Amino acid sequence: MQTVGSAVASGAAVLQVLTETIQDNIEEELERCADMARSEVLLRYPTEFKDESPSDAECRNWTVDGKNRRVTWAMRLGTEMHEVALKCAAGVLSRLRQGGFIQDPCYRYDKQKKETTFVSCEEVKDLLEKGCGDELMGTLRPDLVLHGGHPLRVQAVYDFKFPCVHDSENPPEWRRYPETSPHHGCHQGEMYEEALGVPPRRIAPRWGVF
Repeated sequence: MQTVGSAVASGAAVLQVLTETIQDNIEEELERCADMARSEVLLRYPTEFKDESPSDAECRNWTVDGKNRRVTWAMRLGTEMHEVALKCAAGVLSRLRQGGFIQDPCYRYDKQKKETTFVSCEEVKDLLEKGCGDELMGTLRPDLVLHGGHPLRVQAVYDFKFPCVHDSENPPEWRRYPETSPHHGCHQGEMYEEALGVPPRRIAPRWGVF
């Protein structure tokens, strides 16, 4: 594992310039992924909701997801929309940003030392298989990171947001950390920016990238 400082200083990763034009093209495609994901998932349930989109009351109703877990419709739809959007994003970024992105990365952040560490997928899997998931407490997991050849050379950070009920006046907010989290009192956007060094952006159906 490397800290941000050592990764930059080593020059081990090949810098890939993220121009404004490239980023605009990427974000336009990610907006399309978010809109498509919401539409595709809602079409899976043509008889579950009275209208094309679920109401607030319907979003709070209970259901059973594909893993036989009892969840609300808001949770189920959000999870499925994320899965579709991330699959779409992988195709987009493989074409527009090959070798310069990572999905669902895991970062540890030491607030006292102001150091960020990348945790590989292999290490995350190993900890979970050993029953040591507590060691991942407080890690940061944005949906997408664009980078310059290594996940610690962060250039852009994105999170998909899929509120169950579309609010045309209020965009989806960053999730706030619960009392059990070491980041309690902050929200995702604040921690992503502090740990990764760039202002993160949200992607939501009908709202686009903001």
